[in-house]
Amino acid sequence: MENQDIENNNKEKTKIFSIKTQVGKEQNAADLVNARAEKSKLEIPSILVTPELRGYIFIEGFIKKRINDMVKTVSYARNMLDGDIPIDQIEHFLVPTSAVAKIEEGDIVEMVAGPFRGETAKVTHIDDTKEEITVELFESVVPIPITVRGEQVRVVKRKDEDKKEEE
Repeated sequence: MENQDIENNNKEKTKIFSIKTQVGKEQNAADLVNARAEKSKLEIPSILVTPELRGYIFIEGFIKKRINDMVKTVSYARNMLDGDIPIDQIEHFLVPTSAVAKIEEGDIVEMVAGPFRGETAKVTHIDDTKEEITVELFESVVPIPITVRGEQVRVVKRKDEDKKEEE
């Protein structure tokens, strides 16, 4: 009875715990944690895996001790870090970022998909609403503007890097 009262008091508010995992196996660890939680009837409202933060996952839960005990049995999970994480520290991971947010006009990009894959080009225009960029290929005889999706390019050199080299 006393154990049940402790659990009910802890269920009032969830906390977010960070779990250190094997790098590259974050999604596998999250899947295993989710399966173990369902099997042991441990309530875990959410698990966050973010590509920007390799080697860590975040688990939202109620009872730290039970989550810690469960995480110890997951093969790709290393350990649970002490303390819980305030939501404001991870909320930027919850908002999707635009594919063109980090690209500026004048940047040099490499095409990573599509018919011009492997070609380098200079960014001439960015359309944030459509998440498209217009580029001019360096290797083409006549500079023709080509519009591609932001996910199809990778920035090779930033415009402001040229200014630093000139100084």
